[in-house]
Amino acid sequence: MIFRLLQYTTFLVSILSFVRAQARPGSIPLAIRSPYFNCWLPNPGTDSWPTFWNDRNQVLGWTGYIKIDGVSFEWLGSTGNGSNPTRTEITPTRTILSFTAGSMELEVTFLSPIEPTDLVRQSFPFTYMYLTANATDGANRSVQVYSDISAEWASGDNGTRVTWSTTPEDNFVFHQVQRASPEPMQEINDQAEDATVYYAMANGPNMTWQTGGADTLRGQFRNNLPSGRLNNTEDKAFRTISNDWPVFAFSMDLGNVSEISTPVVWALGLVRNTTIGYSLGDGSLQPRSSFFWTQYNAIEDGIGAFIEDFPNARQRAIELDQKIESDASSISNDYADLVSLSARQTMGGIDITTSKGTDGQWNASDIMIFMKSVGDTSRRVNPTELMFAAFPAYLYLNASWAGFLLRSSLQQASTVSASTYAMPNLGLPYPNAPGNTSVAATEPLAIESSGDMIIMALAHAKVSGDGSLISSYFYFTVHPSEELGRLPHNQLLNQTMFVSSDGQNNPNLAIKGVIAVRAMGEISQIVGQADDASRFKDQASTMLLDWGGQAILSNHIISTYGQSTSWGLAYNLFSDRLLKLDFLNQTIYTDQTNFYMIQIPTARSYGIAYDSNIPDQVKSHWTMLTAATMTDNSTRDDLVSLVHLRAWLNNDTSQFPTDYNVVSGATIGMGGRSSPAQGAMFAFLALNLPEQNVQASVPGGGGKSKRNTGAIIGGVLTGVAMIGLAGLGLLLWKRHKKTKSPTPTPSLDPFPAHPSIPDTGNTYDSYPRRKGHLNSHNQHAEYSAPTPSNSPTPNILSQPLESGLRQHSRAHSTPIAEPFDTYESSTSSTIFVSSTPEFPLHGSPAPRNPKMQSPPPQLNPATSPAPTASAPMSNPIPSQVDATRRLRDEVEMLRSEMAEIRAQRMYDADEAPPQYN
Repeated sequence: MIFRLLQYTTFLVSILSFVRAQARPGSIPLAIRSPYFNCWLPNPGTDSWPTFWNDRNQVLGWTGYIKIDGVSFEWLGSTGNGSNPTRTEITPTRTILSFTAGSMELEVTFLSPIEPTDLVRQSFPFTYMYLTANATDGANRSVQVYSDISAEWASGDNGTRVTWSTTPEDNFVFHQVQRASPEPMQEINDQAEDATVYYAMANGPNMTWQTGGADTLRGQFRNNLPSGRLNNTEDKAFRTISNDWPVFAFSMDLGNVSEISTPVVWALGLVRNTTIGYSLGDGSLQPRSSFFWTQYNAIEDGIGAFIEDFPNARQRAIELDQKIESDASSISNDYADLVSLSARQTMGGIDITTSKGTDGQWNASDIMIFMKSVGDTSRRVNPTELMFAAFPAYLYLNASWAGFLLRSSLQQASTVSASTYAMPNLGLPYPNAPGNTSVAATEPLAIESSGDMIIMALAHAKVSGDGSLISSYFYFTVHPSEELGRLPHNQLLNQTMFVSSDGQNNPNLAIKGVIAVRAMGEISQIVGQADDASRFKDQASTMLLDWGGQAILSNHIISTYGQSTSWGLAYNLFSDRLLKLDFLNQTIYTDQTNFYMIQIPTARSYGIAYDSNIPDQVKSHWTMLTAATMTDNSTRDDLVSLVHLRAWLNNDTSQFPTDYNVVSGATIGMGGRSSPAQGAMFAFLALNLPEQNVQASVPGGGGKSKRNTGAIIGGVLTGVAMIGLAGLGLLLWKRHKKTKSPTPTPSLDPFPAHPSIPDTGNTYDSYPRRKGHLNSHNQHAEYSAPTPSNSPTPNILSQPLESGLRQHSRAHSTPIAEPFDTYESSTSSTIFVSSTPEFPLHGSPAPRNPKMQSPPPQLNPATSPAPTASAPMSNPIPSQVDATRRLRDEVEMLRSEMAEIRAQRMYDADEAPPQYN
């Protein structure tokens, strides 16, 4: 019996292995090196053309044939007798396609190098394609191979006129093709219009080349030439791309062989002379180019080195793949698959650049990385929410790259930004980075963009050990309250529409701000600013306690304030884990895990919705960050497997999208296809990275650096404060309404503890202000202020300013509808403006707030008196008078405090921008 069971188990394992080898995504990566060099193969295993990443099915002509004993078989493209695909394997750097062609087995590998230790190699925008084969019967066969690319790589418009040339060198030959009249820094249908495309092959006695019409050259190899030789001639009739489809071909005659063990190699590249136009704040754009130019004087030098380096590059790729896959497989096989599929597209979303100095020489120390919002139509440069999602991959591969990406944003923010908050991006359209000077576009995203930048800056410092960025740009002697003080009274009523890039304003957004303030405390400590470190940490603790009161109902983090049945992906909890702050109570993670454990069995086909209010939409990148916060491996693996199920959906050719339908898996709109945001798949690997001893200098005197830091942290504090403002305003309105009611009320306490939040001995670090939402039915929630009544109010912000904000909140609770459309989002919100005190009003016990994503704040019963229910009132008039008097007193306090706020606004003078060391 045991023997039969073992036999059955072995059989199942072999079946599963076979099924796994046959499974494949709807599109697989072929050649991905930059935002404009991004080629995928849809429907692998069928006769299909490689395409560009977008949703237009733009063909990138690329063919491959093998001729065996005079019979041709196609292994790439859609023009002839196809080979029989037998296997697809995807590793972080390679896509390996296996075929049978007649009596031979082929293996064709597409290698897009990832070079974590070499910026020159990583920035060199070339990929390899190579082929090996063997005869199934061991007999010698006459074998020739052929490949070409078309001019479709050079423009997104097939009506564009192109020119080309072929250059034989001593050791290799390369074709190049480009627009006849390049359009610098422009694109058509997402393809660059200033690129030169190269196709190259090592020289040899049996290698031949030719340029000409597609049908002519391909037919010539397939049908006319037994030897497969081309003519080594150029077609000089320059024309439009679609006019007889000019192609650029290589052929190799391998003779009579039974095996091709030494790979036949082609090299494909796409080069742009100026990669980025970067604003320095003086009205001009600095031209920046790919970093590889610091080593090569001419492109042919780079091509020659790339071809010569193939054996070593292949070995480095194999070793990197093995390391990544080994690390990822410790989570699960599904997870390893997702990391492998995401790696190249994450790296393909960025350009690594440098600039020339005043002497005209390349400045190899001036390194900046820029990200394009691949996957949508906005063409944003360095979108912070995509950087944040992709950050785990960059930290894992080389944390210094993460710093180069941050540097391009931080340096420009210090010279260009007109807002007091971190910029949500560096402007548009890519590849120009003019700076985001729109306050209207910046301020609604203040919490997300400022929070992301602070969290990423600390993560970079901890993983890399390099504290230069946090020293140069995050100066801590200026109190963050100066940014709050800059907001005039009328702006407190109007500048309160804080949303995420998904158009959401909810507890998940607010916890990002809370964690960012705590991270600011860590940064302050690292750079030797002890007083600021203490203030930020205390402030974050207060904010977290208050956040927990609003965020949690029915033992889970809600997605809509006041709606206990609402829920969503609390992916921003990941930042606490990534930074190893141990800031959030473990109960938060446990309760969220238990909640998702209940949701998963009833999940639809391809996952759980990222927000219960948008039940049909899955976001795979946020799902993965959420999975990385799970305390139960089974729940973690279930979330990972749901993402894997959609990623391996082979009836949808979207390139590993981030956004898709929960039932059908269909990509929603552009859907983040081929987005670098899928670097979130590296979340588990990033959590295992060791912390380094951060080397950071004490911030110098550069004045504007102080202001810039205040702007970023102030953006978080102000934004999170405004979220809190709405909560108290709604409570005050409800309290005022209740006191006017002729019906008896069960309690005089306007802040009853929510019955779903039990008191335990645990305490949360806290968060003092909140923002309430109206849901789609104009319902509103009750909030409570969860600071224990016998604990002192932390002296974090200057007391006059802080109390002024509190009093403002009590006096105003006007609903404001200000929809904000964030890049293809139709979500809008209506909010209440008001603020929440750091202490209970008129001696009420510390309550809680039912509104955000994380377990309930647990107050210590030893220090927090339990709520006492009052007897029903037979006459409501005294309560009404008392409430009116209290509100009038609070309004008077606001007026006096606002005078102090205005005075404090004068504290900060204009100062010079920070300099990067």
